[in-house]
This record gives sequence, structure tokens and C-alpha cells, in this order.
Amino acid sequence: MSEIITQWQPPLEEHRNGQILGYIIRYRLFGYNNVPWTYQNITNEAQRNYLIQELITWKDYIVQIAAYNNMGVGVYTEGARIKTKEGIPEAPPTNVKVVAINSTSVKVSWIPPNPQQINGINQGYKIQAWRHEMNDDDLEETEARMITVPPSLIDPLAEQIAILSGLEKFTDYNITVLCFTDPGEGVRSYKIAVKTKEDVPDEITALHFDEVSDRSVKVLWAPPKNLNGILTGYTVRYKVKDHPETLKSVNLTADDTQLTVTQLQATTHYWFEIKAWTKVGGGPAKTATIQSGVEPVLPHPPTNLALSNIEAFSVVLQFTPGFDGNSSITKWKVDAQTARNMTWFTVCEISDPDAETLTVTGLMPFTQYRLRLSATNVVGSSQPSEATKDFQTIQARPMHPPFNVTVRAMSATQLRVRWIPLQQTEWFGNPRGYNITYRQIESITKVSAKSVLIEDHTANSHVLEGLEEWTLYEVLMNACNDVGFSRDSAIAVERTREAVPSYGPLEVQANATSSTTIVVRWGEVPKQHRNGQIDGYKVFYAATNRGGQVLHKTISNNASYTTTLTELKKFVIYHIQVLAFTRLGDGALSTPPVRVQTFEDTPGPPSNVSFPDVSFSTARIIWDVPEDPNGEILAYQVTYSLNGSVNLNYSREFPPSDRTFRATQLLAERYYIFSVTAQTRLGWGKTAAVLVYTTNNRERPQPPSMPQISRSQIQAHQITFSWTPGRDGFAPLRYYTVQLRENDGPWTILPERVDPAFTSYTAINLKPHTTYQFRIQATNDLGASAFSRESIVVRTLPAAPAVGVSNLKVVPITTTSVRVHWNALETSLWNGDAATGGYRVMYQQLADLQTISSTPKTDIMGINANSMVLTDLQQDRNYEIVVLPFNSQGPGPVTPPAAVYVGEAVPTGEPRAVDAAPISSTEVRLRWKPPKQSMQNGDLLGYKIFYLVTDSPQELEEGRKWEEEIEVVSATATSHSLVFLDKFTEYRVQILAFNPAGDGPRSQPITVKTLQGLPSAPLNLRFEDITMQSLKVSWDVPKFRNGEILGYLVTYETTEENEKFSKQVKQKVSNTNLLVQNLEEEVTYTFTVRAQTIDYGPAVSENVTTGPQDGSPIAPRDLILAKTLSSVEMHWLNGPSGRGPILGYYIEAKKRERGEPTFIYDSRWETITRTTTGTMQDFTVSYQSLLPSTAYTFRVIAYNRYGISFPVYSKDSILTPSKLHLEYGYLQHKPFYRQTWFMVALAATSIVIIIMVIAVLCVKSKSYKYKQEAQKTLEESMAMSIDERQELALELYRSRHGVGTGTLNSAGTLSRGTLGTLGRKSTNRPPTSLQLGKSPPRPSPASVAYHSDEESLKCYDENPDDSSVTEKPSEVSSSEASQHSESENESVRSDPHSFVNHYANVNDSLRQSWKKTKPVRNYSSYTDSEPEGSAVMSLNGGQIIVNNMARSRAPLPGFSSFV
Repeated sequence: MSEIITQWQPPLEEHRNGQILGYIIRYRLFGYNNVPWTYQNITNEAQRNYLIQELITWKDYIVQIAAYNNMGVGVYTEGARIKTKEGIPEAPPTNVKVVAINSTSVKVSWIPPNPQQINGINQGYKIQAWRHEMNDDDLEETEARMITVPPSLIDPLAEQIAILSGLEKFTDYNITVLCFTDPGEGVRSYKIAVKTKEDVPDEITALHFDEVSDRSVKVLWAPPKNLNGILTGYTVRYKVKDHPETLKSVNLTADDTQLTVTQLQATTHYWFEIKAWTKVGGGPAKTATIQSGVEPVLPHPPTNLALSNIEAFSVVLQFTPGFDGNSSITKWKVDAQTARNMTWFTVCEISDPDAETLTVTGLMPFTQYRLRLSATNVVGSSQPSEATKDFQTIQARPMHPPFNVTVRAMSATQLRVRWIPLQQTEWFGNPRGYNITYRQIESITKVSAKSVLIEDHTANSHVLEGLEEWTLYEVLMNACNDVGFSRDSAIAVERTREAVPSYGPLEVQANATSSTTIVVRWGEVPKQHRNGQIDGYKVFYAATNRGGQVLHKTISNNASYTTTLTELKKFVIYHIQVLAFTRLGDGALSTPPVRVQTFEDTPGPPSNVSFPDVSFSTARIIWDVPEDPNGEILAYQVTYSLNGSVNLNYSREFPPSDRTFRATQLLAERYYIFSVTAQTRLGWGKTAAVLVYTTNNRERPQPPSMPQISRSQIQAHQITFSWTPGRDGFAPLRYYTVQLRENDGPWTILPERVDPAFTSYTAINLKPHTTYQFRIQATNDLGASAFSRESIVVRTLPAAPAVGVSNLKVVPITTTSVRVHWNALETSLWNGDAATGGYRVMYQQLADLQTISSTPKTDIMGINANSMVLTDLQQDRNYEIVVLPFNSQGPGPVTPPAAVYVGEAVPTGEPRAVDAAPISSTEVRLRWKPPKQSMQNGDLLGYKIFYLVTDSPQELEEGRKWEEEIEVVSATATSHSLVFLDKFTEYRVQILAFNPAGDGPRSQPITVKTLQGLPSAPLNLRFEDITMQSLKVSWDVPKFRNGEILGYLVTYETTEENEKFSKQVKQKVSNTNLLVQNLEEEVTYTFTVRAQTIDYGPAVSENVTTGPQDGSPIAPRDLILAKTLSSVEMHWLNGPSGRGPILGYYIEAKKRERGEPTFIYDSRWETITRTTTGTMQDFTVSYQSLLPSTAYTFRVIAYNRYGISFPVYSKDSILTPSKLHLEYGYLQHKPFYRQTWFMVALAATSIVIIIMVIAVLCVKSKSYKYKQEAQKTLEESMAMSIDERQELALELYRSRHGVGTGTLNSAGTLSRGTLGTLGRKSTNRPPTSLQLGKSPPRPSPASVAYHSDEESLKCYDENPDDSSVTEKPSEVSSSEASQHSESENESVRSDPHSFVNHYANVNDSLRQSWKKTKPVRNYSSYTDSEPEGSAVMSLNGGQIIVNNMARSRAPLPGFSSFV
């Protein structure tokens, strides 16, 4: 507002008159010529701009600039008239007056402020009404109303009047007036108090009736909500309903809020009206109807709600009113419930007592609703009605366009458009996206607008590309859905950034003015192609026949359109093109190139003059066309003479085609000088003079000396070296050839030929900090010499970087700072001075007119640095930033400038304290806090909520994956509900904030899981194994489980009611199939299955009929039964197999129904068996599968993979034999090898044989050992004393008569009970007492069989041994023999047949088990033989089971003491 940015160019070179030291800027108010100038001294010669500050707002200034040098200040410019920007008014309107004109309006008048204090263009006035309100016990003044009034166009200084309306009635206000300009609002005037006028009051409230009787009623009410004045009283009128002649009126004071009305007629409907009054008049009346003698009660809810005329914002609701509660209905309240919000809310209230149809308004388009209705009378509101069916309002155009549409230039051809997206409820339909319309404003020709559709309805930015450079565009947006477009947004204007000119200057002309000069003229670049401010021009020119080297001349002045090219080649055609350049670089060249030829001139010297043949008296000279012929060569002239002689010996001219001459009669061994000259139309040109030595001994020259290099001759890009020539071989040198080698690489020849008169040379265009070597070769007429010796290796000096950085990017990070990124240079590009390397970031502010304000810079050391943060920049300004590398040798090239707008930066902080909680199975409530204020980087536009399924009970289809979804909410929201989510599903939720610059970082992800819901219906309900009375029902899990499946409820019932068997059966199962039995035959059932989570979900239902299905076989026929002694034989004939082969049959039987009361029967068919062997025609049913003495009827059912056939029934019934017959008679008819006696005998024989083999093996292995031990024992006993013998005899006696305790050892001998047991030693069980005095009774003969271990242990082994059955008797015997010598001695003195005695010593429990048991026969199984008697004995850790039955065979020889 109070600043001016100035920019200038230095004087032209020819006008500087010395070195410029700085500039002087002077300025003052325009038109005030008597006011002294204000001066500013710019001491930096390189500075091209300056910011003049502390000026007066909205004033014209004149600014002049002059340069100065050592001699003084130069001439000032003519001066530019510049106006400072607008400011805000600094004075309020005066003489403000306010008068109330009615209850809602006041008249305001004022005088505008002094124009000198407005500081800009007066845009109008704001009239504000302020009210005092209580807020947290504090009295605060808030703005209640505001209007804008434009300034008067007729007389801006005259008094203005405006009407401020829309105020509240009978209310106190303070009125202020202010003036405003584009930058903002000025100072408010003093507050003027005013009160709106009084008006009629509002309707009374809380009308109700009490103490209702046949003759009287009490009427009660409350004052109006808004009195709108001073209340003066009430009027109560009443009458018999529909009888106006009975009307009565009662006036009451303002303090009365009740009235008792008497003398009423019994059971009569009365109409009441109550009205409040102020001095202005009566307010609207409140009416109600009651019946005398009947107390008003709450009304009943309406019924039969129906919908019609569904529109976007309304629907017609039809209903049947309920009981009115003995009072008229004063209000109908419509509540709504949406799919997004499951809570009921009031959508509208309608007062129409007798209505049966209501138009419900206030609905949102494209929203699913349910409505309910309640009635209200003087007592209160009824219960809500039953809800209507779900309905959806139709679509409408979007509610509004995108808000906060902002446009920023990204480049010369790109604009970024940003906006606040519409929320889901604002689309009013299926969103299609956003439409962006843009067009050029300043185009010379009318350009039609262009549009682009953004199909992502959650997007908040888009980049417009392919735009014209440095062009002003206007942009507007709207939202579109399936119905249409919203209204347009406000227009946003932005100019694309400056660029290089896209077209060359027009009307380029070139004229040769001499043989070495050409004058070039051109016009301006077309305005639409300038793409910025033209800073100057460059003229490019190149000779068409001279290798095409392109040269250029720069004209640093955008006001010059002509220049002269000098020092051109003579008589050469040049191609000339001109381009314009801006501060960003060179533009396009003009096309087509202009061709012009310089004038003809005298030629240059002939080239390549040499003497190929020389003798003592002759010399032949040859030459080529001059390198600069400068015209058409007409002739050549050759002259020669002795070197040093002034006399010309010879001169001759030659035509242009002859370029050789032989000179004769020369003196031997003398130097001659030959001269060759060419001639054009303009005369003879320059002469080429060469020496020759007449001799016959010419040879090639010797190489020069090694090049000599001193350190002072080494620079960063050039090296100067010298040498000493070698002998010329009596042939003068024509030129030197120089070769160099870089970094020990290959030798390369420099194209330039060195004059033989020179003995030093400077190699240029070398690389800094690089090693080089040089060598030289001399050439005369006979050829080239060898190369000289290589010079020493030298390294060029370091230099400033020759390459600039790349990939420059600038990103705003706050509203006053940006981060600059670039790609660091490689070490090799620092030209030998990387240690002092760094980067310089220079930035300059651009004003509205793209002028440069300042050139501050920041250095960062280190060649690997690639970013820097620039801070403390001015907000809402455009900056240009460049980066250059530098080291101690100097700066490197500057990057092209990167432009950035400072003032908008994406938020650097994420939303905080993000929390999510499930509300229902489809809704999650999110809460968060905004990012820290310091990290918002401006005003937030909103939040984006990202949510993605991470765990779902549903399985996705193959090839699909869960996609992240987005919702956008406004910046004022700190909570939001995600609705329509999948049930019992885990989501990952993240939130970010965004502002006009873009999206901020996302918050840390949180997970939340929706609650369980009802599952969907099970899938693929099907039936299998359907028979006449049973089936298997199966199903698949629901597609949407929506929770943990706890089980299923299967319900089935007959489809059609039947008095005999119709019933409903419910059964809970945990798996996905159920076998259902006891169904009625050929009856259709309805099956329903529902899955259960928190409750049962919807059902899947299917019908099925028991019996044959489509594709089943045809029923068999001719079922014949034949009764045998043991079974029933069945025979039938098969019918067709249906769609598939017969897989088997169901053989079913049914007890025949009899009339005897004692006969218990079952009327259902029982499946005897189900075959799976395919087709057959015969089957035998054993009586063992049937009950004895029972009459049966049979049927056969065939089945294939499609189902069963109809059954074929037997004509006769079969009576099964009695139980006695089944037990005895049936057994007699079995073959002998299946008789019980044969099986038992065979088993007994096998056991006896096994025992005999074991016994023989034991006797054989022990007999020899027993003899040796017996002999040894006898000898020892003979040597014993008499006492020892007596003790031994006593012990033997006790053992034989059961006195004392002992066991049988492994050898069958007695030992002390404390010394050993049978087999392994046991410490847990007491020793077994053996009674040896009496032999066991002789058992009856019986079959011998092995018994099961369980039965043997259960029946007989009361004190079992814990030894293993795998131990060998020999091993146990040998191991114990060495430990119990005393026991063995006793065994020797016993009966020598110790093996037999071993089996004679059994305990009492063993002996008591030898008894007969009654045979038990099972009529149902004749193949199993049960043991009928058994005895168990421990033998060396094993068990032998002997079954004793009557009539068994005699005992085996040698076992008489055992049996």
C-alpha cells in the first residue's frame, strides 16, 4: 500500500563514459513541483531494482533514476508516474442518525468521510446492528444484522440514507456505519442506540384443559414466546362447535393465564380461542376443541401410513387419524430416520387438525428415509405411529458449487486449481465429479472457453495444462451429478508464469552495406507470443560455406530494432535470424532465415604455397585458391627474386585455372623469395611470400626441441609453451603441428597450423585441473619431421564449476518458508576445487507486474548439499529462486529460475488424538483434534478420512483386493461417522488435513472393528439322500457372515396343512447339514434355515417332497417273499433305471398292524438294510434282523444318484419264528464246522499242544542243572549239624502244611516270602499265601481256549503278578538261583518232580474258580464262542487261561496233579 518497486537497465555501453559506480533514485508526489525530492543512493553497480517504502497510500508519485561514475551523476530519466496501492479508510462516516420506522426496520443516515482519508476507491458502506447477549455469565456484544450500501454516484460527499431491516421486534440495538475499500474495512462510527417499535405478540403457548366436567372446564395457558411489546391482556372466546350463535368472549389482564368456564352443556364439543394483546393489537389466536364431561387424554397414533408423490425435497404422507383424545389435534409431528443416521429426528411440524394427508418437506434429495407420525392435542403428543416402508427421495442438482476455488500458477503453461470438495450429503445424487471451465481474458481474438471434468468427487485439486504462457485466465467451477450441474462458483483469475518468447520478431530484414558489414532490422514479437517482458534481442548469423560457425550479437535494449554486423567475411552469403529474450532466457528464432551476401572485395593471399621440385637451377611453385577469395578470381601473378635483393628478377600473370610455375636459370644454393597474388574484379589482393633454397640436397626437417612450460604460463583453461626449431633440411618450414595428450590418454592433433616464424604457442579451451602433455612436429615442402620429445606433465589450474545444478525444485513448507531442492554436482565437475565448493541460493521477490524487488542470497558449504530452507519470506508473494555452484575460483552457471508462491504451504502436522469407536454393525464414530496451529500453515479447508478393510469375515473374489475409500469433511468438523460399513469388519483409519496448498501428512493408522450384525441368508440350500421318510438337508455358510456364526436354526413343516400330521419342527445345529427322519411319505415340506450371530438372520427357504425325484428309477414290481428256516428270501423284477444306473436298494419292513390290544406295533417302515452293489433281483433277510414272533410286511425301493423309486410292496406278510426256535432249532441246522462244539474242541487242542511244547523245552533245559544241584545239596546236608538238620526239617514241615509265608520261585520251588517273588521283585503287594496241604479238585473236562486279557484279569487274577509276559523262564530262573541258595536247597529235598509240584501249589482263589458255569447262547450270533469256565495261573510272568466245560476231553498225561 505504501511501497513502490522500481527496476531499471544500465545505460548503453557507448553512453556510460566510464565505469558506473552506482545509481541515484529520487521521487516525490506527482504535481507537487515545489516539494523537494527524496533521494536514495544505490552503491551496488550490479543492482537493478529498489523498493521505495514509507510512501503515502493511494497517491501518485514520480520517480527518476540516474547513474553516476567518478565524474559525477549522469542524466536522470524522464520519470515514471506511479500510484501507490490502496489502503483502508482511516476515518469513519460522521453525523450518523438512526430512527426506528417500524417493528423490524430503522432508517440510518450519515455523511461520508473525507475523501483524503479514504485511502483508495470507496467501495461502499457497512451498516451493522449490535446486540448485548449473555454468554457464560458475561455480557457480550454480537453483530445481529449487517447490510452493505454502495456509495452515492451522484454526490459522493452528500448525506446518504439506508433502511436496515430484518431486525427483531421491540429490541434494543446499537448501530454503527463504516466505509470500506478493496483492501479492507475502515474505522466504525460511534454507536447510536435505537429500539424497534412495538408490535402484536406471538401466539400463546402451553394451552391445555383441566378439571373437565359436564358443566365446567378450566382453561390454562402460558404467555407468548415473543411478546413483541408490553402485554396488555388476553381474550378467551368459546362456543359450541359449529354453532357460531353460542360464541362468548372473556377479556383478561396480562397476569391471568387461566380461566374457569361454567354453564356448559353436558357431552358437547366446545371450541376455544385464546389471543394475547399489546397496545398495537391482538396476536395470532390459539384454538382447541374439547368435549364437556370428558377429560382430554393423549391422542392415539395415526395408522395406515402411505406415501405418494415422492420428490427430491418432499413427499406426500397419507394416513388414518387415530383417536383425538377428546380434543382437537393441534399439531402433527413427522419424524424421519435415514440410512446414515438410525436415530429419529423431527423433520417438520404441521398444524391442520382435520388433515388426513400431509406434505412433508425438509427432506434431502437422494436419501433413504422412513417416516413416522405423531399427533399432539392440548394434553400432549401421542406415541409415534408405525414407521412407513423405506423410500428414497429422487435426485436433485448438487446443493452448491465447490467453495474456496483458488488458482495458482505452477509454470508458464500450468495452473493449479484447488477447492473444498462437497460432502456426501451435499451431492443430492450420484456424484459425477467437478467441471472446471477456463478461458483467456486478454486474448486479441475471441477464444472460446474450455472445460475439463474431474470424475473423482473427493478430489480437491487439479492442474490445467497446455495453457498459453504469460496469459491471464479466468476459472470457475461447478459440481455435477446424474441430474445436472450446480450453480457456478465465483470466478478466480490468475496469470500463467513468464516464459521465453515462443515466436521470433516479425519483418526481419538484412542489407549488406560493405564487404564486411550487414545492417539488420526487425519488428516486434507478437504480443501473444512475448510470454513476458522483452529485455532485448539477439542476432544470429553464420556463413553458409565456411563450416557453419554460428555467431551472434546481443542487443540489451528492448527499444532497439536495428544493429550492424561487422567484421564479416567478404563476398560471403550469410543466414541471419533474430530472437527476443526475457530474463528467463532466449526465445524462438525468427523464421525463415534471411539470406544476404557481403560485397565483393580484393582477395586474400593464395593458400598452401609450396615447392615440390627444387634443384640447383630450377624451382617449381604451386598454390591453391585463397581462403578468402572475396569475389571471383580473375588471374594470379607470380614474382620472385633473390632474398634480400631489391631488384625484381621475374614477374608473370596466369589465368585462374593455372596454379603452378617452374622457375629456371636460378643460382645454386641461394635463397629466393617468391610472391603469389590473386586478382578479382576490384583489383589485386594480398600477396603470399615464401622462401626457397636452390639445392639438390633437400630433406625433411629435424623435430623441434621438447616444449618448455613454465608455471607462470599455466592457466585454468590454457597453457603456453615454447620450443627451439630444428634444422629445416635446406627447405624452409611451412608450419608446425601441435599434438596434446589429456590425462594419459591418446594423442590428438590441434587443427590450427602454427606459423613457422613462431616458437611459442598457447593451447586454449583446456579443461581445468587436468594433466596435459604436448609435442610438436615441423613440416617443410618434403614432408613432416618426427615429433619432438614429449613435454613434462603439467596440470591446469582449478576453476569455477562449469556445469550448473539440475532438477531444481521449490516446495513451500510454511507460510513464510520454502525448501529448495537440487541435485548435487559430482566431484569431477568441481574443476579441481571441491574442498571449497558450495551452493549459492539466490531469491528475489516478484511484484504484481513481475518486476524484481531484491536479490538476497544464502550460501551453503559442501559439495554434497542438496537442499536448503529459506525462511522469513513475505507472505502472499511470488518468489523466483536460482541456485549456482561456487568454489574459491568463482561461481558456476545459474539454474533457470524456479517460481513459487509463498503464503500457502501444506499442513506439516497431522490431526491429533484420532479415536474411533464402533456405534453399530455398520457405523463407526471418529473423533480427532486439529493439527497444531503452528503446523496448519494457513486456514484449513477440510479433512480427508481414509479407511481400508484389513480383516473381513467375507472372502473376496479371486483377483480382487480391498480398495481404500475416502470421505471429505469440512474444516470445522472434529468428529464424523463412517456409515454403510461392512459388518463385523476391521478397518484401518487415517485422517489428514488439507489447505489451499495441498494435503498434509496422514495420522498414525488406527484400527476399529464394527459390531456384529445379523448374518445374511445361508446359501445353496439343497437336499440329498431323499427317501420315503427321511432326507439330508445341507447348505453353505452365508455370503455375509457379519459376525461369528454360532449355529443354525432349521425349521421344517408341511407346505399344506394336514390335520393328521401337520406340524412345525425346529432344530438347532452347529454344522451345515442335518439328517431329518420320520417324515411323512410323499408329502411336500418347506425347509427354512437361518444363521445365528447376535440373533438369527434372514432365512433361506426351499420345498422338497419325500419320495421319488425327477430322474429316479421306476419302481420294481412283483415282489415275492419265501420263508426259510433262518431267513426270508425276496425276489422282484426291476423297472427302468431312470436317468442313471441303479446304485442299490432300500429293503424296508413294517410290522403288520393287528387289532389285538395286547399287540404292540409300529406303523412306520424300518430300513433293514441299504445295498450299494448295484442292480439285483434277490435278497435274503435273516431272522436275526427281525423281532421273533412278529408279522412283517416288506417293500423294496431302488435308487440311483437322482433319488429313489416308488416302492414295490409284498402282498403277503411273514411271521418270524419264536425265540425258542431261534435259540435251539436254528442251531441244529448249521453245518458241523460252524457248530459250537467243533470250534471249542479245535481251540482246546491248539492250547494243549502249545503247553506241551513249552513244558518239554523247560524240562530239557533244567534237568541237568537240577541233578548237579541235588548232588551238591545232599553232600552239604550230610555235613550239617544235628541242630541245622532239625531246623531244616521244621521249616519244610511248615511249608508243606501252610505254616509261614512263601511263594513259588521261577524254578517251581518254595522260597521265603521275604526273599523273592515270581519273576520281578515287587515291593507294593504282600506275598501270596499258598495252601500246599490240599490238592485242588479235579475239574470237569472242557474245551481249552485262550481268553481275553481283560476277562482273565477281571475274573481270576485277584493278586496279579506285575512281571512282563516277554521274560523267558530260563532267564528268570538263572538269575534268582544265585541269590536264593537256601530256597534251592529246600527244593532239592522236596519231590524230585519239581515241575509238576510247581503247578500243584496254587492259592485258594485259584482253586475256587474251578467251577461249572451254565452255557449262555445268543440266538443272534452263532459264530462267536463265549468262555464258560476259566482258570488263570502265573507261569514265569505269563498267563495261561484254561476253560473248563463239562464233557471236555481228559487231561493230558503228566498233568494229573494239576487237573
